[in-house]
Amino acid sequence: MVEKVYFAKANRNEAPETLAQKIKKLYHAAGFKSCIDAGDLVAVKMHFGEKGSDTHVQPHMVRPLIEQIKTDGGKPFLTDTNVLYKSARNNAVDHLELAQAHGFTMENVGAPVVIGDGLLGRNELEVEIPGKLFSKVSIAAVALDTDAMIVVTHATGHMGTGFGGALKNLGMGLASRMGKLRQHSAMLPQIKESSCTGCGVCMRWCPVQAIEMRGSVAFIRAEDCIGCGECLVVCRFDAVQHDWKTDTSLLQKRMAEHALGAVINKKGKVAFMSFLISITKDCDCIGRRQSPIVPDIGILAGMDPVAIDTASLDLIRESTGKELADSAYPQIDYRVQLQHAQEIGLGKMAYQLVEV
Repeated sequence: MVEKVYFAKANRNEAPETLAQKIKKLYHAAGFKSCIDAGDLVAVKMHFGEKGSDTHVQPHMVRPLIEQIKTDGGKPFLTDTNVLYKSARNNAVDHLELAQAHGFTMENVGAPVVIGDGLLGRNELEVEIPGKLFSKVSIAAVALDTDAMIVVTHATGHMGTGFGGALKNLGMGLASRMGKLRQHSAMLPQIKESSCTGCGVCMRWCPVQAIEMRGSVAFIRAEDCIGCGECLVVCRFDAVQHDWKTDTSLLQKRMAEHALGAVINKKGKVAFMSFLISITKDCDCIGRRQSPIVPDIGILAGMDPVAIDTASLDLIRESTGKELADSAYPQIDYRVQLQHAQEIGLGKMAYQLVEV
């Protein structure tokens, strides 16, 4: 049976009341209520945006979901996990302060924020999965402890996986610190000496001090590198390189297997909503304002993360006449994550689009 993905046209400039109506219609059409039993603790997994970012999903886009979950008898809370790199989101205290600064408060949203992997990212559980790379993955405890989950995703490009959708929101976004390390160890960067200016910015931003100066150029010690990609983001001279073909394919597969671990104990209790609004080259982890690279398209809802990500990419191509990769990271084949997720039983790429 082909999975249905529900779609409503929308853009960032619509009145909050108009967006709320569309979000609630999608909620009902996609059958989100079937995921929620009376008294369920319902995690609304999302990204609160890095400090300096403003294109992430906004609080007024989340409040309609919170209201509907409460109407259906659930007890919702917003959640995300801490990151590996230097950031206002690498511990729960700073992360909570940032979420509040970005408007994710009880007053604005109607639900509390819980950082899913604890104070320093170590509140985790090992989950057995039928993976091809892993038999066990480390997942933030909140993903397994909560009764139901709605995964709210801002679709973007991504420097490591080419595309950041529902699978990334699950796989990276709900992995514990150990889970993130296991995924990113596939991507070990190197410095291109002819492009390095010796400015030292990558050294200052490396969270594990794996970069040193050798002469007038930077050098990354592979034995210390955790593959977080921070150096790739901060280098303004394209001096940091990855083996895009090999490294990113492995990263995408590892991410897909962690995504499976995040939902494997919740059959029928997880729903997905993806916002194809303010689509940027990089994900919301980038700590600066980004300009959208694709016109606003709308909002998707469904029960299958693979189908909803496939639909997202198809809608971008149909809207612009080109692949997202053409405007973001053309060297990355981002469909690797979809194909691998399908192979391990997380979902199916085939879908039927139903416009609401």
